[in-house]
Amino acid sequence: MGDRAYLNGSADIALVADADNCDEAHNREFLALKAEMAAHGLSAALVAWDDPAVDWSAFRLCVIRATWDYRLRLPEFLAWGERVAAQSTLWNPLDLVRWNTHKGYLRDLERQGVAIVPTVWAPRGSSLDLASLMDERGWTQVVIKPAVSASAYATRLVTSDTITQGRAHLDALLVERDMMIQPFLTSVTTTGERSLVYFDGVLSHTFLRSPALGSSNTADTGLIPNDAEEAAFAGRVMQAVSGETLYARVDIARDDAGDLRLMELELVEPWLGLDLAPEAPARFAAAIARRLA
Repeated sequence: MGDRAYLNGSADIALVADADNCDEAHNREFLALKAEMAAHGLSAALVAWDDPAVDWSAFRLCVIRATWDYRLRLPEFLAWGERVAAQSTLWNPLDLVRWNTHKGYLRDLERQGVAIVPTVWAPRGSSLDLASLMDERGWTQVVIKPAVSASAYATRLVTSDTITQGRAHLDALLVERDMMIQPFLTSVTTTGERSLVYFDGVLSHTFLRSPALGSSNTADTGLIPNDAEEAAFAGRVMQAVSGETLYARVDIARDDAGDLRLMELELVEPWLGLDLAPEAPARFAAAIARRLA
């Protein structure tokens, strides 16, 4: 966890992660941001969100980064966010964080005209006949995932040959979680899923993501040029967000008809591909600095 020098209040900015990602010497995003923020006369520390010794009021700004264990501790994480927001300035803001931690936000965006991947929502405690659903919708492959999830946690690809296992997986998780079922977009294994990264609402860069599910013919994760059509679509997503964002990642892919669909809008703790785009750390640092101007 580094030397925990932040405990003496010596840093301006807390870059917040989970305990497993608080090794400053090996966190490339932190090192890149720390150097760029120094150019603005600002110091930064990498801080574990659940470290009870931290005085959050000592920081001028707290920026959520790699808090990737929140999906397993959501009530605790949101309670932490409330405490920090009362003592310091939290980015992204607590209201957006609370909204974005449950994938029900996709329904809100769909109501505003954003094209999302078609989704069947299954509330906690409900039951669902997966085989009948796939037959009715004409879906030969589906993705089952929790409505509170990150890094493909408990996410499973189900085909017509694995419906029995898929139903068992769904039933087990529905006991304690809201779930969602979506058709598998085969484009993620061919043309690929794109992630468009924004700082202060302005597009910084785009990278291609290796799919978490399915056999892939795409290239490995890497920087690709910003595309006008994709940027226009992602821009409409950003305009539909109620509130100001410091950072955002818009994940999109094409459906079988070739139309763009929103996969995810990541406003809590997305990986931003800073090490893929040489100018991205400076852009992010400048956006952070503007919050303190």
